[in-house]
Amino acid sequence: MIVLLCTGSLPGVGSGYVCVVAPRMLKHVLTESTVTALRSIGQPPRAVSAAAFLDILTSLSIPHSAVTSGADYSAR
Repeated sequence: MIVLLCTGSLPGVGSGYVCVVAPRMLKHVLTESTVTALRSIGQPPRAVSAAAFLDILTSLSIPHSAVTSGADYSAR
């Protein structure tokens, strides 16, 4: 599990997109309290550019179309 903060602009969601990713899973983090809770368990967001963000999604078999506001994508 990795918490990502996209510092660049993504189509449809803009910049500052924070999500939790794992192989074939993406969950949009919607609140600062959730980010704080993730930090407290040792999972701070890793800031990456938009290009790197999309490359990470590709490597985890997550389609770019899964990046939406409120995303809760899982392909099992």
